[in-house]
Amino acid sequence: MPPLFPRRPARGRVPLLNSACPWASTKEDLETLWANPYTDAMTTRTATLHGFPDQADLHQVAFFGEEAHSSINSYGYSPFPLTKYLGWLGEIFLRSPARGGQQEKQLIVSITGSLPETEEMLRMLQRFAEEVGRVVAVEFNMSCPNIPGHPPPAYHQDALVEYLQMLAGHATPNLLMGIKLPPFTYQDQFEAVVNGLRSIGSSDAAQHPISFLTTTNTLGHGLVFAEQETAVPLDRASSDRPKTATRRETAVPSTLSVSDAASVPTVGGWGGVAGSTLHPLSLGNVAKLALLLRSEEQRDRRLREITIIGVGGARDAESVERFRRAGADAVACATALGREGPAVFAKMSGGQSRL
Repeated sequence: MPPLFPRRPARGRVPLLNSACPWASTKEDLETLWANPYTDAMTTRTATLHGFPDQADLHQVAFFGEEAHSSINSYGYSPFPLTKYLGWLGEIFLRSPARGGQQEKQLIVSITGSLPETEEMLRMLQRFAEEVGRVVAVEFNMSCPNIPGHPPPAYHQDALVEYLQMLAGHATPNLLMGIKLPPFTYQDQFEAVVNGLRSIGSSDAAQHPISFLTTTNTLGHGLVFAEQETAVPLDRASSDRPKTATRRETAVPSTLSVSDAASVPTVGGWGGVAGSTLHPLSLGNVAKLALLLRSEEQRDRRLREITIIGVGGARDAESVERFRRAGADAVACATALGREGPAVFAKMSGGQSRL
């Protein structure tokens, strides 16, 4: 299948989008993101087949660090099922018909689930793409660190390959496939992804069935204390979420029981770390994947054209350029969207409208 975006964008012309995040949850969120003149694509929050149980008192986000450019969150997936998103997106498309020959904004639908659930969602998405007459991209999230009992499949090669095979089997010219990866910290993890990609399909084919990789998701099991938190007025995703205690010790709520909490010095509060704190690691992940996929030693030429979307700490034109230099073909943000709202994309684009 074709790559999601062309390789090697020019400086200042890097495709921009939001990553799957709490600020892409509702119909209103999606309408605002779709109408943004500074983005080239929009990603939904990660949806499941039936919706993810949401606990407002536990699933929260907090900002910290210099000028609140970093975040930690204990969210799971979207509480809205995939059918709800497809209904909303269908309405958005009806109000913004295809422009015929002009560059269209790309839709990316983020999903996750078991193998049978994922297969059902892929069939739903194929029907949706045919109904709306547009190219739809599917990003399978195999990297959320906040789901107890369900470790990210991308950290386990057998599970990674199983999902890659399923996604490849559903890839068509109007339904492009991609995966969202967690942060990697040693060589074998990167090589497992590349070897998994190499094992899919025929190396003699002109294109790989996987069109894009999004890297990275949040880094799990971070801990931020309450006094490190900085309030962000524009953060609509958490403004209606109750603080569980007025004297909470950590920035996001603890899931420990009272008996557990009594036996440890710190009362839980773990979450996925994102934003500026993650930026150097995200750049390193992009650069390593670009090297392994595109070096002259890579004999499987299909891998060279797979789009790499860099995520992690992008918030202005300078950070976008760093991702481009590292090898990203497009750049997405989440923390900056939550901190500054959709206006952040004007900063990231250097003021250059995509319309």
